[in-house]
Amino acid sequence: MYVGPIKSSLDLIEEDWERIFKTNLRGSWLVSKYVCLQMLSFNQGGSIINISSTAGANRSHSHGMVAYASSKAALDTMTKVMAMELGKYKIRVNAISPGIFKSEITEGLLQKKWFNNVVSKMVPLREFGTTDPALTSLFLSEKETYAQWVYALEICKDWHTR
Repeated sequence: MYVGPIKSSLDLIEEDWERIFKTNLRGSWLVSKYVCLQMLSFNQGGSIINISSTAGANRSHSHGMVAYASSKAALDTMTKVMAMELGKYKIRVNAISPGIFKSEITEGLLQKKWFNNVVSKMVPLREFGTTDPALTSLFLSEKETYAQWVYALEICKDWHTR
C-alpha cells in the first residue's frame, strides 16, 4: 500500500499519480495474476486476498487523497472481476478494506481531537476497532469453513461489509 503525497487533485503531479497506481493497483494485479497461474497449473484452487481501503469503498473521501482513493476503488473493481473470472477454477478472490483502527501507527493520530471528530462521522459504529485487520485474512483463506463459498466480498474493517 502506498498513500503518496496528500495533495489536491490540481496540485498532484503525474509522477505521484503513476506511483500510487503502480503500487496499489498494478502491483496487486501482477501478484494476483502470477499466483493464480500457479494455482491453475496445480489444479487445486485457492484464495487471493487483496488489501484495499475504506477510502476506495466510498467511505472516506478526504481532501488530498484523489489518487489513493481512486486506486483503491479500482482495486475493488479488479477484485470483483477476477472473482467472477476465476470462480470456475475454485479460486476465490476477496478484498479486505481496513479503516482506522487502534494500533501503534495510529496511536498519536487518534489522540487528536479534530481527527476523532472528523473520522467518527465516517465510522458506522462511532468507535475504532482494536483488532488487526490482517486477522480477517485467516478467515478468508480457510478452505474448510463456509469461507470456501465467499467470492468477491469486500470486508470493510470499520465493521461493515458491502
